Amino acid sequence: MASLDRVKVLVLGDSGVGKSSLVHLLCQNQVLGNPSWTVGCSVDVRVHDYKEGTPEEKTYYIELWDVGGSVGSASSVKSTRAVFYNSVNGIIFVHDLTNKKSSQNLRRWSLEALNRDLVPTGVLVTNGTAQIHGT
Repeated sequence: MASLDRVKVLVLGDSGVGKSSLVHLLCQNQVLGNPSWTVGCSVDVRVHDYKEGTPEEKTYYIELWDVGGSVGSASSVKSTRAVFYNSVNGIIFVHDLTNKKSSQNLRRWSLEALNRDLVPTGVLVTNGTAQIHGT
């Protein structure tokens, strides 16, 4: 059997937005009937054949890391989650369309995942409005 290439994907967003349900659906191909709160992190795996049936076929071992959704600003909460952010190949941001705050917090999640506590410099576009930020 050929070795599998590992891909680590974080699933981030506020608590209660459906991260665990999404991960379960992607990995188990079934709806999660009664999801529970994720404490810390939960990892599920999916084996994916990329370009199956072609000469370029490659098999990937995809790890979906469902990170607990507490958006605390306390440094202890951030530093605890920071261990999950190492060697990441991708991030899926999840929010609840019926909860505006969860959508607004996606920016905070992205800054945390990128290990940036400050507002980025440059132009940030949100809801069609451009804002210029300095250092």
